[in-house]
Amino acid sequence: MSRSRDLSDTVQDFLVGCAKVVMYLGAAATLIATGLLVFTVYKVNADGGSVNAGQIAEAARNVDVFQKVLVAGLMGLGVGVTYMLWGSEFLAIGELALGGALYFSPLYLPSILGSGTANDVTQKAYASLQSGGMTIGVIGIMVLIADVFMRITQRSKQGAKADQLKYGKGIKEESDKQNVMLGKCWQLPFCRKFVREKCPIYHAKTTCWKEQVGCMCEEQVIRGAMENKPIPKDALLAASMIPRNNKLTVAQKKDRCYNCIIYNEHLRHQYKIIMPATVLGFLALYGLGHSALYDMMYNLIMKINGIVDKGTLHSAGTSKPPQFFVEAMLFVVFIIGLTYAMKMIEIFFFKKKL
Repeated sequence: MSRSRDLSDTVQDFLVGCAKVVMYLGAAATLIATGLLVFTVYKVNADGGSVNAGQIAEAARNVDVFQKVLVAGLMGLGVGVTYMLWGSEFLAIGELALGGALYFSPLYLPSILGSGTANDVTQKAYASLQSGGMTIGVIGIMVLIADVFMRITQRSKQGAKADQLKYGKGIKEESDKQNVMLGKCWQLPFCRKFVREKCPIYHAKTTCWKEQVGCMCEEQVIRGAMENKPIPKDALLAASMIPRNNKLTVAQKKDRCYNCIIYNEHLRHQYKIIMPATVLGFLALYGLGHSALYDMMYNLIMKINGIVDKGTLHSAGTSKPPQFFVEAMLFVVFIIGLTYAMKMIEIFFFKKKL
């Protein structure tokens, strides 16, 4: 056992070391290639008409090399950072932000570097930066989708146990259990039968999270069950016997619920309903509203082309984007919107626990 653990640790350390090397080399290549591309645009713009055809051709060849270095560097940076920071809330956001900064560089770099005279070199340099942005952006989208998929799978199986909440030793699902979807606390797997039969909340047909008191947090409920204290079958009379702990504030009582295995099972049931409903809602929106969404994306791309056209002094803004490009951009926006909606549901149910 010890040898296998040592071997596993050795392999893990080796992979971490490789990821660091790939990340640092990728970051260095990204910085160098980006700097050289930006400098090329600045140099060509600054020299203006003094740049001859031979220098233009040489600069164009250099841009081709810089583009390859940039794409390779961003791939290394993306893979290394993803391995090192997997599970971080800001991993995908950071990669998408970097991709956006590079992809939309033609919008802001001309005002910084000076528009200058439009030529093939500046256009190729901006296109190279956009290629790099798409590279790291695709990695960010893949990370986002993978992270959300793993969270959904884990939550659907374990609920809040995925956060490794400490419920105490010996707590397990009751053998004589119920598991009613969206059921009350006494209809869920962790409600113990011997407690349920003597529980005023059960006979009052309410829930422990509504009353903010239950068998997992309040001593009086357990003591009443162990003492075989009789509970009237009438719901109103049973409700009057629900213990009230006035020593705790409302916030403290809510905190008990947030860390209760029964309440978190209740959240898991809600999560299993809301998550597929959200996915189906997005798919319905995409299918039924595709025409309107396509027109919105087309108009947005045309506006961006117009801004780029003014900033770079070439005619990109007057050209119409091909249909497949508009469809691809619409699909990317749809995927990003869906994954972030899933992340918000994850936070809503298992972080904030509202």
